[in-house]
Amino acid sequence: MKRRANSPLTQSSTSSSSSLAPLASFISRKTLSSKKMRASCILLCFLMFLAVSSAYPGKKKQYKPCKELVLYFHDVIYNGRNAANATSAIVAAPEGANLTILAGEFHFGNIVVFDDPITLDNNLHSPPVGRAQGMYIYDTKNTFTSWLGFSFSLNSTEHHGTINFIGADPIMIKTRDISVVGGTGDFFMHRGVATIATDAFEGEVYFRLKVDIKFYECW
Repeated sequence: MKRRANSPLTQSSTSSSSSLAPLASFISRKTLSSKKMRASCILLCFLMFLAVSSAYPGKKKQYKPCKELVLYFHDVIYNGRNAANATSAIVAAPEGANLTILAGEFHFGNIVVFDDPITLDNNLHSPPVGRAQGMYIYDTKNTFTSWLGFSFSLNSTEHHGTINFIGADPIMIKTRDISVVGGTGDFFMHRGVATIATDAFEGEVYFRLKVDIKFYECW
């Protein structure tokens, strides 16, 4: 039997299908690429939303102290006539200055070391519960500001150990915060913030600081 030759219509249909195949493949690739691009855009927008949300939190987290302590310390500066009662002394001053009088111009350049009594109330004559020991440096030329670095050494029936403080003290502000950077004994590895306030002063010879200590890390 003789095989019938393909008709022109069949040949044309086959040729058409062959020519459309690359076009269909191209459209398929474009569609897949478009889907991938859309998914990438959605992922990028989500990541940007997360970044903005973390940078601008809706509500600030409130931290509660794990321990709080309020103490006072009393500083009596040596002035050349009060050696029996003085608890601090000027150890450095601008050239030519007198070490028994704080320098003029906001006391800039003076360094004072101290060994002050700590009390539970604001009475200088109350029984001390420890000593505040360290130094303060007047470090600003145009206002009363000092830098503090000191420790509370406590030795009473209620508290035993040390608390270490460091930070700037802008004296003209009513309350100031400094860092509690560590401790020993009952305050081992304690950290937090101490709010200090000048509770009283008498000229440039005596001042009393109230120290409100809030610990946020208590081991």
